[in-house]
Amino acid sequence: MPENPKKTFRFRYLIDKEFQLKFLAHYSLLFISGVLVTLLFLYWLNQSKYDGGAVFRLRQDAQTVYWKVENEDPAPGEAKEKFVPREIYLPNYDHQLNLYTIQFDAVVTLSVLYLLLITVFSIFKSHKMAGPVFSIKRSLQRMASGEPIETIRIRKGDEFQELVEVLNEVIQKRMKEGK
Repeated sequence: MPENPKKTFRFRYLIDKEFQLKFLAHYSLLFISGVLVTLLFLYWLNQSKYDGGAVFRLRQDAQTVYWKVENEDPAPGEAKEKFVPREIYLPNYDHQLNLYTIQFDAVVTLSVLYLLLITVFSIFKSHKMAGPVFSIKRSLQRMASGEPIETIRIRKGDEFQELVEVLNEVIQKRMKEGK
């Protein structure tokens, strides 16, 4: 009985282990560095929030409070304790910041930054793959249409070096047969 091609499944997902694992390592390192930077930023934020620098600002208007102090030399008939006025600057709680909103804003901001970095990284990484694929495709189209073909040239750091070497062997054999 003939086998149904629609029911075949691919069980080996690591076809070119070196290429796929290198590709995975690049994106994993980028992701791990992003997580580490986020965690370090949140740690810094949590450590500095009590210093008044990152989260809370002092109000510009002073508030008068009365401190209870001991009266060191009370005169006869005076109380042993007295209240002394002092002006203090209180934290400004009007901005309604809390730890959740600060961390949420930080995580969203850093996530957008990482998305931009991953986009740039992806463009450069895909360029090293798209260039050879374009050259291979163009050479195969020329070969299929019967046009004269040349060996495929790719840059030193491009991916698919082994594939290009094999295709260049095929092209060389074709060129020798054509002579």
